[in-house]
Amino acid sequence: MKRLIRKMVLTAVAALTLAGTSYALDYDYSGHLPNHNDTLTYSFTTNGTSTVTLFSSSWDDGNFDPMLGLWDSNGDLIQFQDDGNEIGTTFSNGVAYGYREWDSYFTEVLNAGTYFVTLSTFFNNHAGNNLSDGFVYDNEVPIPITQWDQPFNRIRGDYYEFHILGVEEARDVNNPVPEPVNNPVPEPSTIILLGAGLAGLGLARRRSKKLA
Repeated sequence: MKRLIRKMVLTAVAALTLAGTSYALDYDYSGHLPNHNDTLTYSFTTNGTSTVTLFSSSWDDGNFDPMLGLWDSNGDLIQFQDDGNEIGTTFSNGVAYGYREWDSYFTEVLNAGTYFVTLSTFFNNHAGNNLSDGFVYDNEVPIPITQWDQPFNRIRGDYYEFHILGVEEARDVNNPVPEPVNNPVPEPSTIILLGAGLAGLGLARRRSKKLA
């Protein structure tokens, strides 16, 4: 019986080890966008079919109206959104982030691969359906956001805050080092494997008691 229990322990450990690469991670980014025609670009990867959520959470604090874009590994447009028209709170890395209707908020089911996220100001839309086409304000003279009369929003702050939820890893394309993440959320496969291992340990323990 000791051999059986030992085998179940090893099985549970192996399950956790194999599942260790299946964590869905959340990434939070914030800072100040200097000019009205600046854009930020980030990349992220998924190891399998994943439900990925992108949202901003800075408009309601008196800052500029943000827009988020999602692009595939070839730079082709998947989703581009100004307003999510949602009001609520979403947790990321244990922190509750509030968002309002003028923040971007959307979810996509994505296959394994590499993707790009862009953040720009309203009304700095994509100039075409590929990331290489740039944005409509690219050739304008930069205006500091804190001095810019943004369409429909007037003069607001230059702070941004947005989030990428449920991915393998994410990074600033200008920074080759992935961002640190505090609280990985186990994928369902990880939870199932862990549950199976613990259930096996419980069964082995009950059998041991009966034989005793």
